[in-house]
Amino acid sequence: MKNIELLIKPVSYDCNLKCGYCFYKTTEEIYPRQKHLMSDNTLETLISKTLSFSNGGAAVFSWQGGEPLLAGNDFFGKVISFQKKLGKDGQRVGNSVQTNGILLNTDFIKLFKEYSFFLGLSIDGDEATHNFFRDNSFKKTMKAADMLRQANLEFNILTVISANNVKQPKDLYEFYLKNNFNFVQLIPCIEGNSSLATPPSAYGEFLCKFFDLWYNNGKPQISVRFFDNLLELLAGYKPSYCGFKDKCNDYLVIEHNGDVYPCDFFVKKEWKLGNISENSIEELFQKAEASFGVLKAKTNKACKSCNWNYICRGGCIKYRLVNNNKYDDVDYFCEAYKSFFDHSIRKLQELANKFKEANSI
Repeated sequence: MKNIELLIKPVSYDCNLKCGYCFYKTTEEIYPRQKHLMSDNTLETLISKTLSFSNGGAAVFSWQGGEPLLAGNDFFGKVISFQKKLGKDGQRVGNSVQTNGILLNTDFIKLFKEYSFFLGLSIDGDEATHNFFRDNSFKKTMKAADMLRQANLEFNILTVISANNVKQPKDLYEFYLKNNFNFVQLIPCIEGNSSLATPPSAYGEFLCKFFDLWYNNGKPQISVRFFDNLLELLAGYKPSYCGFKDKCNDYLVIEHNGDVYPCDFFVKKEWKLGNISENSIEELFQKAEASFGVLKAKTNKACKSCNWNYICRGGCIKYRLVNNNKYDDVDYFCEAYKSFFDHSIRKLQELANKFKEANSI
């Protein structure tokens, strides 16, 4: 049995918003048509090969975009139909959707609730902060959060930390508490021009201040994915965040037409691995490991001798390319991480020890 995760773009970069920091819009250079939608044949082939390859193991389908809900309720109904038809008895199958929430309606809610989808909802903070980059969509997105909560559907909040909100850690933390957003993912921005990107020094200060609020005398009130991943690692478990791993080949990205890439930050012509209709899942993962996976190990001397290398392993490949476009450069946020680890490591290790003790009973 094998556990497998795929990140799928059923409508490619198509979206009903025009967020100023969207990194995936650049794939328009590869797929220039006005509208995109995964065909039934591609969808069935994708699900068939995935479930067959996992051979009874867990298969996780993460539907993203663009805005994946543009694919429509019927599309996700077909997803479920194919998974039920092609899966083996007892096989574990999971689905998640990352959305801006604007298109969420009762039909989607009913389907997602019945089949236990996990939702990720993009919210950047309070109304003024969120609307700064996200097309005045705050009220609609908050309505979607209310719908998810009323349906008792599991969801988390994805927040982009940009130059616009990086100096507001306290406001952001209190916004989460006020709205009972108990599961949070923070993503630093490097897209767009200098007015959008998060300065490393400012991000380091943000992480330190946000951590102090989150720590709450050793009793965190919310789950923050970045901090949780660090606790996993410090407790001796495999971290969920790929940036902290030795290799970057844990999942594949499937575009609307079946083209396959090793990472959604690297959906570029030179990184195309093949097509789901023409290649086996095993072959695609092997190609990803042989080409993309090995890049993580290409750290420079500064990284190898750094006290924190055992945590970050040289950082994210995407962030290494920011300054000099070299795979062995330091992570763009290296300065931020160093200051944060210096500031928080003792408290993180204490929490990790408690986590390990609780999970060993």
